[in-house]
Amino acid sequence: MVVFEEGQPLKNQYRKFKIKTVKGSNDPAMLEEVLRRRFARAKNFPNSWPLPKIIVIDGGEAQVNRTQKVLDEMKIKIPVVGIAKGFDRKQDRLVFDHSNLELLRVTKLNKELFQAARDESHRFAVKYHRNLRSRRF
Repeated sequence: MVVFEEGQPLKNQYRKFKIKTVKGSNDPAMLEEVLRRRFARAKNFPNSWPLPKIIVIDGGEAQVNRTQKVLDEMKIKIPVVGIAKGFDRKQDRLVFDHSNLELLRVTKLNKELFQAARDESHRFAVKYHRNLRSRRF
């Protein structure tokens, strides 16, 4: 999990989550586990982890829908934007509720920031995953 504020990364707010309940490769299920743990902590300790103003997910419809399901079940209202790889894997596609006109405006203005956050989260996660993998041997 990475955190950006005022367009800048706050590295002291980054958090690593070790997947505990999902076996095998299942991105939406792993995302759900992380979100449930993260938002449970925010509810139990509101001063330690405030809720974000927007959630940017590295993924498409499956990941955005799973995120929205968790938010709905936990009665949390936060806009969600997914960044999916385009058909040629070179063009990003934003996935969000297009009926939300304010969110449409925000995504158009901040697409590059959302991409930077996604890229930073990917860099951070890959580094953590490689670190975990190197400890096993």
